[in-house]
Amino acid sequence: MRRQLRHQGWIILAAAVVFLTNLGAAALWDEDEPLYAACALEMLQARDWVVPVYNGELFPDKPPLMFWTMIAGFKLFGINEYGARFFSALLGIATAIATYHFGRRLFSDRVGFWAGLIVASTIIFTVSARAATVDAALTFLTTMAIGIFALGAMARKAEGENSEAEPTAHNSAEALDVHHSSLIIHHLSWFTWAAVWACLGLAVLAKGPIGLLLPAASIGLFLMISNHRQRSPSEAANSPHGWTARARGLARCLGPVNFLRSLWRMRPLTGVAVVAAVALPWYILVGLRTDGAWLAQFFAKYNLRPFTEPILGHSGPVWYYIPAVLIGFFPWAVFLGPAVQDTIGRIRRNHPWRPGYVLLACWFGVFFVFWSICRTKLPHYVLPAYPALALLTGCFIEGWIADPLPSGRWWPRIATAITILAGAGFIVAIPIVAAIYVPGEALLGLVGLILIAGGGGFLCWVERNRRDRAVVVFAVTSIVFLTAVFAFAANRVDRHQNAKPMIAAIRRDAAGDGARLAAYRFVRESTVFYAGRPVPCLDDLEQFEPLLDDPAPLYVFTKDRYEQRLAERFPGVFDVLLRRRAFLQPGEVVVLVHRGGVHPTRTAEKATLPGKR
Repeated sequence: MRRQLRHQGWIILAAAVVFLTNLGAAALWDEDEPLYAACALEMLQARDWVVPVYNGELFPDKPPLMFWTMIAGFKLFGINEYGARFFSALLGIATAIATYHFGRRLFSDRVGFWAGLIVASTIIFTVSARAATVDAALTFLTTMAIGIFALGAMARKAEGENSEAEPTAHNSAEALDVHHSSLIIHHLSWFTWAAVWACLGLAVLAKGPIGLLLPAASIGLFLMISNHRQRSPSEAANSPHGWTARARGLARCLGPVNFLRSLWRMRPLTGVAVVAAVALPWYILVGLRTDGAWLAQFFAKYNLRPFTEPILGHSGPVWYYIPAVLIGFFPWAVFLGPAVQDTIGRIRRNHPWRPGYVLLACWFGVFFVFWSICRTKLPHYVLPAYPALALLTGCFIEGWIADPLPSGRWWPRIATAITILAGAGFIVAIPIVAAIYVPGEALLGLVGLILIAGGGGFLCWVERNRRDRAVVVFAVTSIVFLTAVFAFAANRVDRHQNAKPMIAAIRRDAAGDGARLAAYRFVRESTVFYAGRPVPCLDDLEQFEPLLDDPAPLYVFTKDRYEQRLAERFPGVFDVLLRRRAFLQPGEVVVLVHRGGVHPTRTAEKATLPGKR
């Protein structure tokens, strides 16, 4: 128990350092963060927890769970960046702890410990845990659903036997295999299935039907494989061997009979009842409140269309997620090659942990294959399966630490070389990129020194045959590197964002929050959030006519390429309040101000009308 508390303490500390350090220091990053935060803010201001609205219009992109967590954050910490991001970070920490207990119960304490640290220190998971988006919530709910299933469906044959024993450098890999407690599979109770389906019901409130489909498919595939392997000894002995026999076995495994049997084991009637009880009330309410418009757009545009055509240009080849995972799982991606090889080998030789390996392979494989086939692709789509990768990597690390044989001496050198080269790449590439997009931030490339030093320290301990210390050094390197990038370097880049300082300048000029706002052919999501109210975006110059007759000042956001059009159509009407370089885009963002009163062009037009002098 003391060791478990120590493990959880280290995981929570690591995750808190990575996810919470300077969490609210940087402004919300366009496009997703301020888009979702502005929607949550408008729901809060309207005191409406049912209908998502963005910039005064219906927002059918996402269900409400993310907005509800942000509203809670705003109520706890105020309407600010920390409030918008807090529950993402909290759920990120919770996912790391859930992964630890998943690994501890199925494999060993040390597997859970390494997996928990890995979840807390990969690039894509850190991005999601520090962002006001839905990904952290979806990953947590997916992990809980599959974790509850795994802990209910699998148990050690000899519970407690050697489960607390620490592997030593004197154990060989084969000896470690022999002494591991075997995992056996049994049927789940009704209450366990109800808990699984309840988590997936919340996932439907977080992401829609996809939050239910992929985790359920992962569990179903595992059950199909398990059902196929549960044969009597005589059936197994009489089974033919060879590629033909394997093909027939695969056909039986994926056949309709096995599919229906596995589906029935999942208690689908319970699933329908529980998911409906959790998610259906909100879907009914939003349908009634919007006369079905929200539901029609959500299911047609954001659930069916992404599979047939890329949305907003987010496309990619079928192998898109291979480099996406290698980058997203960095720095721990350097362990993936040998971890995958080790997993395949242990499954083939019927390692005592085989059921756990198969479940994790099904979990990651379903997400990976599904999103590879889908026409719309984004790196974070496979994020809910990252805990599976972390657990497989944790299993490999535990075995590697305990294996004194030199069979795997080649890959630590390759891993070190990749880590050091990545650090050198940061040092060289960041100044070049910074000169183009964020001038004056060339020193940010120095974060690459962390990877160089950490890679060298890792290899040093490997060569001394202290692999446990080598992995600790690598974990510390990952934590320090990600904290430096996202908690400190990101704050330097944030100085080049525009929306927050522009809104502050408008408030100073207008002496308050009462200024009228509009945009001409350009408005960023962050502008809407920091304005704290809708900012109408006008595409036609004629739409400005009624706005200019109002005596109150009018502030207009636009790009420099549209500035001349406004000046020609309304000469002498607008003054330039400020202009700033567009963030990560060409050109400048300009704020124009009309100080109020009837503009000269409008006055001249009225004077020419009949009956006017």
